[in-house]
Amino acid sequence: MMSLSHAIGTVAMPPKWSLGYHQCRWSYDSSEKVLKVVRTFREKGIPCDVIWMDIDYMDGFRCFTFDSNRFPDPKSMADDLHSIGCKSIWMLDPGIKKEKGYFVYESGSETDVWIKKADDSPFIGEVWPGDCVFPDFTCERTRTWWASLVKDFVSNGVDGIWNDMNEPAVFKTTTKTMPESNIHRGDADIGGVQNHSYYHNVYGMLMARSTYEGMAMSNTDKRPFVLTRAGFIGSQRYAATWTGDNLSNWEHMHMSLPMVLQLGLSGQPLSGPDIGGFAGNATPKLFGRWM
Repeated sequence: MMSLSHAIGTVAMPPKWSLGYHQCRWSYDSSEKVLKVVRTFREKGIPCDVIWMDIDYMDGFRCFTFDSNRFPDPKSMADDLHSIGCKSIWMLDPGIKKEKGYFVYESGSETDVWIKKADDSPFIGEVWPGDCVFPDFTCERTRTWWASLVKDFVSNGVDGIWNDMNEPAVFKTTTKTMPESNIHRGDADIGGVQNHSYYHNVYGMLMARSTYEGMAMSNTDKRPFVLTRAGFIGSQRYAATWTGDNLSNWEHMHMSLPMVLQLGLSGQPLSGPDIGGFAGNATPKLFGRWM
C-alpha cells in the first residue's frame, strides 16, 4: 500500500468539517426546505455538519445556475447555514444544456471545449436538461475553462462540490454512456487525440481534477472539497468517492462494506456509500445498523 501511494499520490487532505455528518437526499426543492431540515436537526439535538444540494437547485438543470424562484439567493442561504454551523455542497454534472444564450454553452462553444463526433461536430447526448454537449476534460484548455467557471460559482457561498453523472452518463443509449467513436483532443502527455474508448475510464477523474483546481483558485486559504461518482486510480488526489445509486436494503448495506474497504486498498481512503440507501426508504433498524 505504501509503494502504491508513492506511485499514484496520496489523498488530498480534506477540510475538517467534511469528516462530520452529511445530510443528503434527492432532493431538497427549495432553500426554505434546506434550512428547515438543518434547523430540525438542531432542534432535535442531532449533529449535522453538511447539507447537500442535488440538481433541483439549478434553473432547468443548467449547471452553474440557480432557480430564481426556489433558490433566489444562494449566498444568503449559505450565510444562514453558516450561522448555525452547517456547510453546503452543490452538484455539478458534465452534461451542459445545448441552448443558445446560456452562458456556459456559449463560452464553451467559443473556447471550443466540447467532445466531438468523428465528423468533427460536437457530440450531443441527452441528460437531465435535455440535449447536452460535454466538456472534453482530457484537454488543458477545457480544464482551465471549467476551473474558471467553478471559481466564480464558489463565490455564491459554496463550500464543496459534487460531480455526478461523470462516467459520463448519457440517457437513451444502450451503453448508458457516449459512443466509443467520439473524439477527444487530449493533451500530448496523456495520449493526444484519441477516441472515447481510450479516455472513458479517466473522464470522471479529469472532471474532478478541474473542479478541485477551480475551488483551489477561488480561495487559497481553504482546502477544496470535491466528491466524484466516477474515478480512476489517482483520483484520490482531487476528490472523495461515493459508491453511486444504491438501494435501501440489507443486501446493499452488506455490499457497501467490501466496496469501501477495497477502495481504501486501492489508494482511495475517503469514500463511502449513501448510508441508508439512495433509492427507497431505510427502516429505522437498517439505518441504525448502517450508521
